[in-house]
Amino acid sequence: MSERGVEPTPAAEPVPPATPKRKGGHLYELDIVRIVTFAGVIFDHCVSGTTFPFSVASNAVQTIFHYTRNAFFALTGFVLVYQYRDRKLDAVDFWRRRYKAVGLPFVTWSVFYWLYHMYVMWPPAFSNVWRTFETWESTKAALKVLGYDLLTGDAWYHLYFVFVTMQVYLIFPLLLKFLRWTMGYHRYILAVSFVFHLVLLHYMSNARPEMFNYGLLAKLWNHLPATVFPYQFFTLLGCVAAMHIEAVRDVVVRYRGRVITVAIGVVMATLIVYGSKVSMDGMFPTDAANVFHPYAAVMFVMIILALYAAGTYWSDHRTAGSFWDVFLKTASDRSFGIFLVHAFALQELAPTIQRFRFDVYAPIVTVCTFVVTVFFTVAMTEVFRRTPISLWSTGRKMIPMAKQSLRVSVGVGAAMVVVGAVFYWPFDVPAGAVAVVLGAVLLVWQALGRTVFAGPAGARP
Repeated sequence: MSERGVEPTPAAEPVPPATPKRKGGHLYELDIVRIVTFAGVIFDHCVSGTTFPFSVASNAVQTIFHYTRNAFFALTGFVLVYQYRDRKLDAVDFWRRRYKAVGLPFVTWSVFYWLYHMYVMWPPAFSNVWRTFETWESTKAALKVLGYDLLTGDAWYHLYFVFVTMQVYLIFPLLLKFLRWTMGYHRYILAVSFVFHLVLLHYMSNARPEMFNYGLLAKLWNHLPATVFPYQFFTLLGCVAAMHIEAVRDVVVRYRGRVITVAIGVVMATLIVYGSKVSMDGMFPTDAANVFHPYAAVMFVMIILALYAAGTYWSDHRTAGSFWDVFLKTASDRSFGIFLVHAFALQELAPTIQRFRFDVYAPIVTVCTFVVTVFFTVAMTEVFRRTPISLWSTGRKMIPMAKQSLRVSVGVGAAMVVVGAVFYWPFDVPAGAVAVVLGAVLLVWQALGRTVFAGPAGARP
């Protein structure tokens, strides 16, 4: 107390700038990374499906969009560590929940693509399935192929990502302990990881070491892209970034513009290297664009950082409840399902693409294919999320009927039927028939789910 009996008012301490809450809660900056990356995967596959292998320009575009697979694993590591950084991890419970959300869709789509690729795509289509199971020998051969696909993630060209993700889940409890134990040395661990990454990529894009030419090691090398090894650096990068999320975010926000500018510069420099490999070294464009070339590794890192920087801008300036806020949340929820189904939609469009790719300017075919693929893919994912097969097809439980807007559900179903019919009959696009069938399924389920299969309150919770 002072002589006047009143405690003097202390000088006001500087208040640190507000930062987003880090324990729990949704990281809105990751929505941008996730959605742009999933869209990038679809666009990359549309480019490869509508252009020619000898095209220098299209392979240059793919060189850039190959960042997506590495961004996936960086995002996976980031999200896992963010969720468990400050709390105890029960390994068994973790595996049970993660493999339920990812393993079930992996099995579902592996079986689907196994049937689709081997027995449905080729004429006489569905009759191939019945012939396959006519004898025990043919059944054994078919099941052997399915077993191989399940053990290698090889049922379709994009399922390796889910297969590798399950490997990350398997080792994550040990990885988290390792990161906690080595706190203070993460920068050095990242440096060693990056060096190993570059050395491995060098051998993967050139000649393999002699010891991997024989036996089990040869089989491992042949399936190396479907293992965690080529992606260990990006997974670890995401993990370490999440361990130090406050510091990482502060630095990225402070130098946001510079990060994006440097990323653009690195992309341009990487394309120059790609061009030199084609024009000066005589490398075939698809070989020069190989995702495992070491020269593109820095570009992938910078693109991921630039997307995160853009995401922090969105997170800092978003308006809760706005159209774009709701859109990004919904798109983020649907993203995994969209990834799983987009390859099927693109394959259904393949016959139509072949009709135009020789007569129409390639960029026009690519853009049109991308737009139509996104429409069919999003529409199919909406059907899955609103029907009982949601968990098995998208990794998420069905949106409860009580929370489904009847107007939106009927609108989606009707749009699929109408648009699909227009595509299928006047334009002879096979994907249109799929849209009609799935749209009708959604409409029927809306009627059944709200009546015959409804709970006591009139809609299943």
